[in-house]
Amino acid sequence: MARAGLSGVVHRTLTLVIALALLAACSSGSRSTSPPRTVTSTTAAGADRVIVRGSATLDGRPFDSRWVGAVAMRSGLVTPCQFALTPVTHGDYAVAVLGEGEASGCGAPGARIALWTYAGDKIVYSTNTLEWPSTRTAEFAPRYSSATPAGVVPALAQFNGGVFEGGVEVPLGTKVEAFVGSTRCGVASVRSDGDFTGYILDVVGPESIPSCTRGAPIAFRVNGKTATPTNVTNTPPGVRDSVDLMVQ
Repeated sequence: MARAGLSGVVHRTLTLVIALALLAACSSGSRSTSPPRTVTSTTAAGADRVIVRGSATLDGRPFDSRWVGAVAMRSGLVTPCQFALTPVTHGDYAVAVLGEGEASGCGAPGARIALWTYAGDKIVYSTNTLEWPSTRTAEFAPRYSSATPAGVVPALAQFNGGVFEGGVEVPLGTKVEAFVGSTRCGVASVRSDGDFTGYILDVVGPESIPSCTRGAPIAFRVNGKTATPTNVTNTPPGVRDSVDLMVQ
């Protein structure tokens, strides 16, 4: 099973504040109210990692928050890509965002970065995005709105867990994908921060990619190999309890 310490498993309840993003059950019409955990690098290189910094506003005003994170959006897909969760202090923040070289689905030319923060006991995504920069640092002024917490990010079905082949944990950096039929609807990599080793995967719906049908079966692949379970469906918006992936 995926290992969980104080920082726990994705998206637990508020009593486990550092828990992994996206795990606690939520209703089909709402997002989880607990903050995503750190999403760490799969390698030490970080050659294409970028630092995004600037001044953020919530409902038009600077604010304080314990966390800011990032997702990369490209070709309709959405992937969690912050290196570590960092604070917002009177609007000022800085967050390291992983590139494709460190984590599948993360930053690359053509991608856009959306940031999220934790405010009012819920996750709030930015209403604007930053084009993936060609430099190692970039200035960005994210705008958040309490009235539109989803911001620019489409509805997502969210999964996390351990990944095993032949009963053994797969190496860090192993690609994890989610398909609906022949259409790829989610991509991520196996990552670790010491407390958790596994995958964190966002699966989009038809609003983002038409063939990513809501309610359709999801076929998971690990480095291109079919993985179980095979009875999981695409249900954005929403989160699932931990789903460990197995390859024979």
